[in-house]
Amino acid sequence: MRGAADGATIAVIDGRMAMKTILVHVDADDGQPARLQAAFDLARAFGGHLTCLQVTPYAAYALGEPAMGAFPVTALIEAIEKERRAERQAVETRLRHEGVSWDWVTREGDTADWLVETARLADVVVMSSGPYSGNATARLALAGDVAVRAPAPVIAVPPTSRGIAVTGAALIAWDGSQEAALALRAALPMLRLAESVDILAVAERPTAFTARAAAAYLSRQGVAAEVIERTCDGDTIEAVIRGVVTERRSAWLVQGAYGHSRLRETVFGGVTRGLLADAPVPLLLAH
Repeated sequence: MRGAADGATIAVIDGRMAMKTILVHVDADDGQPARLQAAFDLARAFGGHLTCLQVTPYAAYALGEPAMGAFPVTALIEAIEKERRAERQAVETRLRHEGVSWDWVTREGDTADWLVETARLADVVVMSSGPYSGNATARLALAGDVAVRAPAPVIAVPPTSRGIAVTGAALIAWDGSQEAALALRAALPMLRLAESVDILAVAERPTAFTARAAAAYLSRQGVAAEVIERTCDGDTIEAVIRGVVTERRSAWLVQGAYGHSRLRETVFGGVTRGLLADAPVPLLLAH
């Protein structure tokens, strides 16, 4: 029989596995409603706290129409600050309505750099996936850049989603790589809450770190997982993953972020880039 001391130890361990500090990117773009809802869903699932990070790029102070000519710099700064305050007030109103714990951080400079730095004391970073604004390429690069540099996993939320169903069915894209393993371990707090967990291996390569080995690892963590093995049969790996997401009605996907960041440009493998560009469900990414 497990004693009281053992029970207390188990509670502490489970607490450490929870996503208690949730860093969410605040920016007035089309992806923000879904992004905030996902952050609220995570906060409620884990009894967590939101850190809202609002970054004003230096480039914002250089914007303006050429016809404006000698537009007063002070007036431009005041206009930007007013817009930033209005955005904060709107988001804080929603935060109070949701009844979650939060704090607010404002910074100026490079958005990706500040997200990566602030993630030092975060359990997860909530961002948007894919083209959800006029500058789609920049947004895709932002999510990817943070995913491969941040010390915490990134949850990239499609702009059309209604948050994230934390307790829904989870799908793990597995190929035995270090990135896939890091993503799997980072996802453990959510996997413990998922109604079902599938591990998908597409044309699995010879490796000791097979999908069945990953399932055995999860079982020792108290997570039961079903292994799904598929071949490409002329399709791309990305297409197979999308098909299984639909077939299994997966609520979210765990994916290794394959790539590296160099000179502010992020280079990805085809699967990561394709899924980020048009995510079928929220993606949990780690590198």
